Amino acid sequence: FFSSGELSSPTDPEWEDRGSQVCLRTQGHAGCRAPARLEFAELKERYRQQEVFPEGSRVEFVCQPGYTQLPGVSPAITCLRNQTWSAALQFCQRQQCPSPGDPENGRAAVLTDLLLGSRINYTCDKGYKLVGGSQRICEVSGTGVSWSGDPPVCQRITCAPPPAIPHGTHSGGSRDSFSFGDVVTYTCSSGLAPAGDASLSCSSADGQRGSWSGAVPRCQGTARGVPTASSACPPARVSHPQIFISSCSSLPATGCTKPEIENGKATGLETTYKLKDIIFFECNFGYALKGSQESQCQFGGKWHPPALQALEEALSSPWSLFLRLDKPIFPILAQHHGPAFFSVSFCPLSSVLQCPSPPNIDKGKHNSQDVEVFPSGMVVNYSCDPGYSLQGEASIYCTDSGNWSLPLPQCAGTLWF
Repeated sequence: FFSSGELSSPTDPEWEDRGSQVCLRTQGHAGCRAPARLEFAELKERYRQQEVFPEGSRVEFVCQPGYTQLPGVSPAITCLRNQTWSAALQFCQRQQCPSPGDPENGRAAVLTDLLLGSRINYTCDKGYKLVGGSQRICEVSGTGVSWSGDPPVCQRITCAPPPAIPHGTHSGGSRDSFSFGDVVTYTCSSGLAPAGDASLSCSSADGQRGSWSGAVPRCQGTARGVPTASSACPPARVSHPQIFISSCSSLPATGCTKPEIENGKATGLETTYKLKDIIFFECNFGYALKGSQESQCQFGGKWHPPALQALEEALSSPWSLFLRLDKPIFPILAQHHGPAFFSVSFCPLSSVLQCPSPPNIDKGKHNSQDVEVFPSGMVVNYSCDPGYSLQGEASIYCTDSGNWSLPLPQCAGTLWF
């Protein structure tokens, strides 16, 4: 670029008049600047330091790492007369990563393809959790390509051992870990039954951590010495704060035949007994009982001799049982209308489901201040201080779950006008 005053001859054929300014072709300097960088290739080493290329110059490229040269396609460009480079063809193509394969108990989802720069996502089957990255990228590795990082694995979701419950066990035994989908079933000590669903399953709310579904059951039932109600017996009723009464007029279908013991006999007149019936054994004169004093009818028509159980005489005629609670033990008093064998048994008071001391109420009190033990079925009465009147039921009772019935009564002040 020159101004017109710098030229010695305005008629010089090598310049054109542009008013006060002219553009002059510079001899020996025509050509192209260094070519632009390509996404998939770069100049060969011998061209990389050169800044200007004369017209007609031909330069060659090599493919970038992760790319492969296409056969039959020239990797060269030429500096043209107009000082531009000829168009570069797509002479390199992306390399392809190997097929990732599905992890055990999961799958790898290819989002687009397997070429350089592509991505895959990993997921696990239900009951399994992903350990490791959930996504991998096809990237350059040396002179080739490979998937980034290590492949994740799908691990089975596990639960800690299910909680223990008083007076009961679960079917999981002493196992330290439980897998997703495992089910455990709770059973209660004889004479008690699980309240709520007896089974829990190992599940997961977030797909990562295992937890037991549902509420943990609890074992509840009447005190030992009280027969379990069945479809043949009406529900138990409390007619006195310390007396339990239940009557049966018939017995349900039998399930076990009457067992025999050497030098002794089983009490009761029946020859067959229903499921969960309990019988007692007596020895002949001069013999002492070895083993359990009683046995219970189990599934399969078999008798099981657990620890001391409730007295449950299998009688064909109507009968009643009266349970009187006392300290430190309570006897079972059996009254029978008709011939039968029966005995009186005693159960430790500690085996009875008990309630804590009855709650106190403001401006009032209950009638069992000096009582220390409150077994299931016991009733206490409330009264109010002088000048206050009782609102609500005056009595509450100890439920089978070991809690007092609600609501509690209240004492309200008397208004004087």
